[in-house]
Amino acid sequence: MKMILVVDDEEDFHRVIRRVLEPEGFKVVSALSAEEALRFMDAAVPDLAILDWNLPGITGLELAKALKQNPKFKKIPLIMYTVRESEMDQVDAYSHGVHFFLTKPAAAAVLIAKIKQLLQ
Repeated sequence: MKMILVVDDEEDFHRVIRRVLEPEGFKVVSALSAEEALRFMDAAVPDLAILDWNLPGITGLELAKALKQNPKFKKIPLIMYTVRESEMDQVDAYSHGVHFFLTKPAAAAVLIAKIKQLLQ
């Protein structure tokens, strides 16, 4: 079972993502901050991470950059799933190692399809 780490400071978002992804056969683990995500990843490396940009403390963009600089985590596919939507934000995300940029709210089917593609 593939493990997906969801890093978002809104607990409701975690519940929604869990309802969408668990029926697809994914194990969903949650972190409410980048710092919490990094602590979790010291113990277990997820197969994919979904990051919100707007996190307290370390932003999702800074987290993506840190993960890509660490040999232990650099191969993890990253999805930036955020309310931000400017082209410049997308360029910044891709230049920091994000594999796919998705603006909230997006259709669950799009998220599922992209996750499956990235995990192949």
